Amino acid sequence: MRVRLIFENKEKGASVPFHHQYYLYRLFKGLVSKCGDDDLRNFKNYNFSGLKGQTKVSKSGLHFYSNKITIVFSCENKEFIDSLIQTIFSFEALKVRNLVLKPLSVELEPEITFKEEMNYICISPIILLSPEFSDDSAKEFIHPQSIEFSELLAQRISDGLNGKDLGGDIEFQPDEDYVERIESHGKKYSRVYPLYDQDVPFEVRGYTLPFTLKAPVEVQKHIFNNGLGLFNNKGFGMVDLTNIEPGTETTTYFDGHFVS
Repeated sequence: MRVRLIFENKEKGASVPFHHQYYLYRLFKGLVSKCGDDDLRNFKNYNFSGLKGQTKVSKSGLHFYSNKITIVFSCENKEFIDSLIQTIFSFEALKVRNLVLKPLSVELEPEITFKEEMNYICISPIILLSPEFSDDSAKEFIHPQSIEFSELLAQRISDGLNGKDLGGDIEFQPDEDYVERIESHGKKYSRVYPLYDQDVPFEVRGYTLPFTLKAPVEVQKHIFNNGLGLFNNKGFGMVDLTNIEPGTETTTYFDGHFVS
């Protein structure tokens, strides 16, 4: 299931770095440590987006000016999400770098009808290579239209499923028009991002682009709920649908109490 965590922005104009997943990861790690029982406090199978709101860009990062700021949070474990929500609302406000966020409400995203061919966009970078200490190989650029990229992505999907064979091949196809247009304008769909593992700094290459994925329905569902690629619980690899079906809207899930 996917929910939108909605906060009041108490410090308009305050900034976070352009890529601020590390600060969100630290926030969620702290919140999770206060959830329910030991199983929930050690739970790691979740994914989240960056901060969403009205922003202006400066050298210091993203300045948020909207009244509300949203984070999309995804997980297949409803008990875990409910416990996390209760923990979030036990705080008067939460701080993400310079931002001060007051919990307001939670909205539930509509259920998705998955097919064997789905069109996605990245709302956080996809990481394919795991970094090693004193080794820059994880920053290597691999072209999305290459066989190597497709094979690595298929392997990461298999790793995420713990090697479980759900039947059927996995076929990745980047949006070629998008890739060629971005490249022709000298813009980027791939960047090097900071990543911290037990407070050790690393750098990894991430990709944000639209693509089509052909795979068994259960694979599609797993990717949408858990993320694609590496380090999903650190805020990487969240995808969304390219086209939202008309008439599908979020519903209130929590506004101080759970809505049945």
